Amino acid sequence: MPDFDLKRKLMLLAVVSAVLLGACSTPAVTGMKVHMQNQEYSDVIHLADSVIAMGDSLNAEVWFWRGKAFTELSQWSDAAESFWKAHQLEGSGALGIEEYWFTFFNSAANILNEGDIGAAVGILEKGMIVAPGRPDFQMMLGDIELNVNDDLQAALNDFQIAADKSEALIGEIQQIIDETQDPYELDYYSQSLEHAKTLLMQSLFNTGSVLSMMAMESGDESTEEYVQQAREAYLRALEVDPTNVDMLDALAGAYLIEEDYQSALEIFAQAINNIELGISEGWLAPDEADALKADILVSKGYALIEMEQYDEAVAALGEARTLIGDDYIILSSLAHANFVMERYDESLSELQSVLMIDGLGPDELANTYYMIYASYNRLERDGDAAEALETALQFQPDNANYWRYLASTYSRLGRRNDAIEALERAEELDPSE
Repeated sequence: MPDFDLKRKLMLLAVVSAVLLGACSTPAVTGMKVHMQNQEYSDVIHLADSVIAMGDSLNAEVWFWRGKAFTELSQWSDAAESFWKAHQLEGSGALGIEEYWFTFFNSAANILNEGDIGAAVGILEKGMIVAPGRPDFQMMLGDIELNVNDDLQAALNDFQIAADKSEALIGEIQQIIDETQDPYELDYYSQSLEHAKTLLMQSLFNTGSVLSMMAMESGDESTEEYVQQAREAYLRALEVDPTNVDMLDALAGAYLIEEDYQSALEIFAQAINNIELGISEGWLAPDEADALKADILVSKGYALIEMEQYDEAVAALGEARTLIGDDYIILSSLAHANFVMERYDESLSELQSVLMIDGLGPDELANTYYMIYASYNRLERDGDAAEALETALQFQPDNANYWRYLASTYSRLGRRNDAIEALERAEELDPSE
């Protein structure tokens, strides 16, 4: 997230701040203000530390101006610490500490990047106390629950709260915009409104994504309920931006979970139309448009495969490949479609292209070699099939099914002892079969 720019806002608040703080300011605080005006931020901090060291640590203004100086220096943790001290002493209202919510957010982000999850969460919780209306903190907490703690329900709760806070924030900002006549204030709050709308879109997208994951993991009657809630989240976001291609793609994905492929195809068509509109109107760059369109075409190809419309699937995936080049998902999907259509040589050709892609992970490599095995198996090229499975097992040595298939392949090759060993290994890994 970019550092927050408060210069115009601070200009608007300068007169009010002087009235609020001037009456109770000590000589030291007055000196700090002078240093701030002269952009002598290190002097502000030095003076504040001197006052605190001399026993005046209960003056909220000292901590407040110390926090402002650290903010100007982009030293987020020190700034957040100072603002928290000021808040504890005097609350947020009179000093306007809530305007510096971003120091807590940026501090937490830096700490999170350093790997200290607990400390980052602690800073976020303080930020929520100082500025309870900001959705940003809940968004980051949701990311932590999802990507660190793997707690879908906790992540969902955070993203839903972030969405509600974003909507409330949009309403508050819009009211200010409607009432102001000041061009500087209008410019500032117009930018704030766009940021709040972005937060709403992100939180709703994350909400829908988590609900979709919960639907795929549930495997019971709750699946339909989760999918319905996911669709509602995406549709709520599309009310803010009906042209958002990522949201349309996600909405189509929710239909795919329910195997409503026709509805998904209709959404894909709408998304592609929006991409073309974006290019024609100039708000979407050609390179970005190609990447977005390719993603849509890949999802469309998956839907067409599930509908057993394989030729159409190959056409969609081939178009995606033309747009962005060789990609693991595109090529593996093409290989699957051709395999189902019994075009085994075409499937093998695409799988060999997959192996030329740099940076593939063990699971991707294992799956690719398994698909190569499957094609060779259908072509009755057992030697090549065995070699492909042996390679797949280098990347997934504990895959019991691979060992079973290998045992069967060895048996056809007349390698009886190898077949017995492979079958014993499969039974060790999965005695239930």
